[in-house]
Amino acid sequence: MKLLKYSIISVFLLAGCKKYLSEEPKKQASIKTVAQLEALVDNATAFSYEVNYTATYSTDDTEISKLFYQNYRTQSAVSVDRVQYYVWDVNGLVNQVSDPLWNGEFKKIFTANLILTNIDQVSGDEAARQRVKADAHFIRAYSYWVLANHYCAPYSAANMNSLGLPIKKTVEYTESLKRATLKETYDFILSDIAEAQKVTVDDVESLKPWRVSKKTLAAFMSRFYLFTGDLDNSIAQANVALASTNVKLVDFKTLKPGNSENYTNPSAVLTYVELNDWAPVKFLYWPEAYYTRYVSTAAQWHIPSASLIALYDTQNDLRYKDFIIQNGGRRFSVINPATARYTVFSDGRYIPAGFTIAEVLLNKAEVLARKGDVAGAMDAVNALRLKRMSTYIALTAANKDDAIKKVLEERRRELPFVMRWYDIRRFSVNDYPADNVVLTRDFFEVNSTGVNINNPKTYTLDAKRLLVPINNIEIDASQGQIVQNSY
Repeated sequence: MKLLKYSIISVFLLAGCKKYLSEEPKKQASIKTVAQLEALVDNATAFSYEVNYTATYSTDDTEISKLFYQNYRTQSAVSVDRVQYYVWDVNGLVNQVSDPLWNGEFKKIFTANLILTNIDQVSGDEAARQRVKADAHFIRAYSYWVLANHYCAPYSAANMNSLGLPIKKTVEYTESLKRATLKETYDFILSDIAEAQKVTVDDVESLKPWRVSKKTLAAFMSRFYLFTGDLDNSIAQANVALASTNVKLVDFKTLKPGNSENYTNPSAVLTYVELNDWAPVKFLYWPEAYYTRYVSTAAQWHIPSASLIALYDTQNDLRYKDFIIQNGGRRFSVINPATARYTVFSDGRYIPAGFTIAEVLLNKAEVLARKGDVAGAMDAVNALRLKRMSTYIALTAANKDDAIKKVLEERRRELPFVMRWYDIRRFSVNDYPADNVVLTRDFFEVNSTGVNINNPKTYTLDAKRLLVPINNIEIDASQGQIVQNSY
């Protein structure tokens, strides 16, 4: 699949130098008012989507069988560039025509920098100015968090001096692209969060859930502290977020049937819930979200693994009944082997990846489990399950280890294809070996140019490949400033 070929240099060249606004009026109107900058923030679709092939293909939530690949390798869902993520290839990824996650997040960072460059010079309401400034700092912080959790080593004391990210604070293309340390990268994220926390809006705005609020920040920091091992602060922030009156769990028993699809030769009927029919005009306002962000795939197909499917109570769990569509491959004329499809919004294009009340409850449950509060952990996780089961069955745990296991299984059931990569990375460096994940693939030989179906091969994910390689276009364009991860 051909992707738009441009680099972080290109993204920041869109701003060029200070003459940019006068030289390219067709691309960017002259910025004079706060309202113009606020309009950039309110362009929700510019910040709400991420094309993240690592999340979609690189974890044990995904399984591409050899038979499926042999029979349907012309499907865009298993094109060579996607399969390279599936087997954790390095050479193929660095030579792809582009990296949509890297480019997409730096484009968001560029827009945030454009706002911050101009915010103190434009005219307009002072309260709106401070709100937009907080939004821009948070947009930049969140994008850096996403990037750090893909292209850098997992957060740990041992990795603080390892390679971080290029820190872009301006729209100037001449700004250094040298990679900061991991510590400097996380310090920069926290400095942006500190600025965003000056926002005066307390709760998520139901009509603009992509705007920052104190509850939004608490939900993010619950995730942030969980991933940095600060359990006390994680649960404190989770409790702040859970006090929201505007963000609520959706009882999946109330979801209505969606449009069904009928197929012949052989006959099959695929049934969906209403969410599958929702377009952005509806799902951008998903009531469980503290912040609108979605993993997006144009292929419209997340392929659930047997290990993921096995985690569900197939009789009672509505996440299985509603989102894992058995024989869902018929949507793309896949017959043999019958292949499931995971779909939430817009016919499988989008899965919620921003922080939701479900994730915050799971953050709280995990912290309590790791701290040995078994009853508290089960109470938190069961508050979620109450809204997810056709017949409610409470989880119980015998001890601390069992509670951690139960919570992490629930986390995987609730957040497949969006949080699993992040979790695998943090499990690899924490001090609890029982949650470590070993990933293997039984597939074919994959190289930079294609897949050799005549040569079966087994792959194992190693610690070095927990870092996504940086595209060679970025390294070449930086003239050596950006250094590749070591493989």
